[in-house]
Amino acid sequence: MEEKVGLGIPEFKLEDFLPMSPGMGPPLPAILGLLWPWYTPPGAEFKISDLVISPEEVTPGQVVTISCTVTNTGTEAGDYTLKLGGDFMAEQMVTLEPGESTTVSFTVTPDRVKTYSVTVDGLSGSFRATEVPAADIRVENLVISPSEVYAGETVTISVVATNYGGVAGTKRIVCNVV
Repeated sequence: MEEKVGLGIPEFKLEDFLPMSPGMGPPLPAILGLLWPWYTPPGAEFKISDLVISPEEVTPGQVVTISCTVTNTGTEAGDYTLKLGGDFMAEQMVTLEPGESTTVSFTVTPDRVKTYSVTVDGLSGSFRATEVPAADIRVENLVISPSEVYAGETVTISVVATNYGGVAGTKRIVCNVV
């Protein structure tokens, strides 16, 4: 039974006057609302899926997002509390209508180098926090030209600086002439 908008008059549907299934209650119209004491009408039911951890490799102090999809597969609206577990603990509550889905995200920040495990209501995954990459700049191939000069003549001193590391960096090269 629904109310007509703004009029305060109940609006009936044919289903309200049909007998309920025997499992629900006496073979009386649903409008009477009489149910067997052992019958529990279906309510909100939730399914958790699609766990995503991004990025999967970080440095300590970098934020990681852990997300999943929550779907209300039941017949009524309801609240559900997702629980993040493993190396991090957190909770988030969502309210969903029947058939509605939403993406829920947690953000975590690892504080040291290791592989972290995470779980969200039965789904599990992991990510790694690794050492901070560093520039590895090496100075090689020293060339002095000409190798012998008289006082006051020009000398060219050169080197090759190569970064063997995984990230950009700088290095100060100092030349002392004695």
